[in-house]
Amino acid sequence: MRQKESVPETGKDEMNLVEYPITLLSKRHEARVKTLKFSDTITGEGGAPVKREWTVTGSDEYGLPLAYDNDVLLALLALGKEQGFQSRKIFFSRYRLCQIMGWSTNKGPNYKRIEDTFKRLGGVHIYAKNALWDNKRKTYVTKGFGIIDDFELYDSSKRGTPEQDTFPFSYVNLGEVLYESVKAGYIKSIDLKAYYTLESSITKGLYRYLDKKRFDGKRKFEINLFSLAETHLGLQKTKYASHIKEKLDPAHEELIQTGFLKSAEYQKTSEGNSEKVIYTFGKRAELADLVSIPAEKKNHAEPPARESDPLLASLLEIGVTRGTAEQILKEYSTETIQAQIEALPYREAKEPPAALISSIKEGWSLPTAYKEALQRKQHEKEEKLRQEQRQS
Repeated sequence: MRQKESVPETGKDEMNLVEYPITLLSKRHEARVKTLKFSDTITGEGGAPVKREWTVTGSDEYGLPLAYDNDVLLALLALGKEQGFQSRKIFFSRYRLCQIMGWSTNKGPNYKRIEDTFKRLGGVHIYAKNALWDNKRKTYVTKGFGIIDDFELYDSSKRGTPEQDTFPFSYVNLGEVLYESVKAGYIKSIDLKAYYTLESSITKGLYRYLDKKRFDGKRKFEINLFSLAETHLGLQKTKYASHIKEKLDPAHEELIQTGFLKSAEYQKTSEGNSEKVIYTFGKRAELADLVSIPAEKKNHAEPPARESDPLLASLLEIGVTRGTAEQILKEYSTETIQAQIEALPYREAKEPPAALISSIKEGWSLPTAYKEALQRKQHEKEEKLRQEQRQS
């Protein structure tokens, strides 16, 4: 008898793969589409514009990844999370992947779909010009990389009893660049339960993209309509805003119904020659789980807890819940956490706990004012040392 494994409600999502698409939006290949190209312009150091480019190519034999390949990749990363990302090798069974995604576990077509996914992901090459965030160096870099290097599928019909297809004898080796990004902490949590209940590939892509943006200490996020559709979701280019809205409106409705969004409104841009979409995020349960009750609302008769770990105490004092704080301490380095805690006052965040969590998990750059303050302290320390040496 098969032992039913629990299905994880949360997983991990690598944030470079959220920023730009790596798959087609369709469930079938389009013969004329062999390469995906996306680009945008951001403000770099010193205020100079920097153009980012993201180019995805598939193999001649298997083509570009399809929409549902994202589902398989997220399920695989969920298993990587369970295994602690100890190495690039993630063990799995196709039965387990189907469980996570909510697919039928009766082998046949779905097992073949998973095999085809790995064929396509194995043949993918991404060229990111100024578009791959290096979380160790805290800067965008130019790199060419793949999603997975190799994989092996366990065939229970040849190597054991049918019941053994639940065991993780199969494996995938993540690409080195992707794995290093995961280990450097450029990943975020994702509500798998919510994700796999979404119907369309457009809704899923929008959910992943907006989910990356929502924990920045703000309740709203706005973006140019054309940039969102063409660069971050992979919709076909058009000069008509109405064409984009026809595609986005059903996705907006679905995300509002789930409570992820409170509203999605279209407005003219300030210069009046384009349109933007303004998202207001809903009050989701995840936020309540991440942020503890403000100090002024706590029962003052309750004595404050004494913590032996100063870093844990700092997180709790800011308003992060114990469970989230302990998770952060396990997944991120002491240096990263301490730096973001010290930088928090310089961010002027309306919701400090949420902003702190996002800054740690998403690898936010340290504010310029904070860096300047560190330099002043260093200069003062050096000057004090020089004075002591003169006096001695």
